[in-house]
Amino acid sequence: MPTLILLVFSVAVLSLAPQSIAVITMPDWFAHAVAYGALTAFARLNWPGQGIRIAVCVFLLSFIIEISQSLTPDRSVSVDDLIANMAGIMIVTLWRAVCPVVCVCAAFAVAGCAAFPVPDNIDAVRAGDGYQRTQRDINDTDGAPERHMERTYNELIQCRPHVKYRDYPLLPRQKHHGVLGAGDLIRIEIGEEELISGSYEIETDGALHLPHLSPVHADGLSTEALTHALRDAFVAEGLFRAPVPSISIKILERSAIRVHVSGAVFEPGTVDVAARTAEDRDPIRQDAAGDPVRGFGLTAALRGTAGLRPDAELENILVKRNGKVWRVNMVGAMRNYSFHDPVLHRGDEVHVPSLGCFQPGLARPTVATRKGIKIHLSNLTIPAFSNSQSAIDPDVREVRYGTRLLQALVRMNCVGGTHATNASRFAILISKNPVTGETEVIERPMEDLVRRSDRDSHDPILMPGDAIACYDSKVTNLRDASRSFIDIFSPIPFSRGL
Repeated sequence: MPTLILLVFSVAVLSLAPQSIAVITMPDWFAHAVAYGALTAFARLNWPGQGIRIAVCVFLLSFIIEISQSLTPDRSVSVDDLIANMAGIMIVTLWRAVCPVVCVCAAFAVAGCAAFPVPDNIDAVRAGDGYQRTQRDINDTDGAPERHMERTYNELIQCRPHVKYRDYPLLPRQKHHGVLGAGDLIRIEIGEEELISGSYEIETDGALHLPHLSPVHADGLSTEALTHALRDAFVAEGLFRAPVPSISIKILERSAIRVHVSGAVFEPGTVDVAARTAEDRDPIRQDAAGDPVRGFGLTAALRGTAGLRPDAELENILVKRNGKVWRVNMVGAMRNYSFHDPVLHRGDEVHVPSLGCFQPGLARPTVATRKGIKIHLSNLTIPAFSNSQSAIDPDVREVRYGTRLLQALVRMNCVGGTHATNASRFAILISKNPVTGETEVIERPMEDLVRRSDRDSHDPILMPGDAIACYDSKVTNLRDASRSFIDIFSPIPFSRGL
């Protein structure tokens, strides 16, 4: 009751105050409707079940105050204000009848606004000029649907190797004679001399340090060449007289070699090829002498940069060594044929040219490509308030390289369910074009993608780091929008009293 009295007094003061005093800044009609609607609501809380009588009394009060305005120097009677007062009173009085209609109309309006336009991209992705032609608009028919093999052939016929690289000679097959380098661990045995014999690691500057002997340069030498260099050093510095005892050098463990890879690979940069940790070495081989050249090939360097991209040119991979450029043909590696996997040297520079077109056959696990890729997934029906509620993993999901969008959508539980409510769901694929570095966003209606006969023409292959989000159907949009407006227009304090 005190609140109601205070509210009546406030409404009277605001209505009779001189217009020169700026009390409120909202529109006059809206202020009248809110004021008398609130007055009616508080009165109904004090006298439940007296809705019509309260409405008549509040309207009479508004009529008396409006007539009283004629007695003030700068106010007058306004029929528009009386209509606004009546509207606020009637909305509160007939709230239970008006609320469902307001909520349904508002829900339809919001659900209709949820139909966003197709995402736009800088590249003409809709027409098929993006990184993958399968990213083009699903409504683009292009006449009769192509068979998958016909479409693949028509796409690959445009991927022609660069003629300018054919002038470079092919890198010849050559044997690796155990050339030593910085970081290699070797075992040196000199006759029966236990003081000098032992295991040594070649320093980063390429020098080998033995007790009582000046540093001997070992980088780039074979074990035979290093043997002769040590024999000459022993005699020159007077540690031994000729003939020098027999010298035996055995390689215990080779260190990684550092090369630079650029071009059509997922993570270009400097790579340590054949880098190993203590856990990588077989314990049975720890005491065995010798460490054969394994993992120093070109394919190991490509895997170190996350593998070849689908736009890579396999026939002309360039290797720059000692100022000379060679080329390597890696087509056999992708076709499961015999191929030349040359051993790389320290300081080699590898460049993989790009054809500028997408080759679906390269998007699969091979010795020169990735085994799996990590993607980001979201299938929330409503926003979550914490990571645990939304089942966010500490890492992203991993799928086999070559997985397509529709396969990932099934894995995300975005496809299926009740057909009447879930059939109109759609998905958004966020992918980065590795050639241009631009982000491309592709929209796919899931049911169309499932039921079209030419689905393979519109089902992109997932790339590393892609993100997929599933959106609800129109039915669920309308349902959730209705709930939101019911919560807004049915406040708890007034739900029982009104």
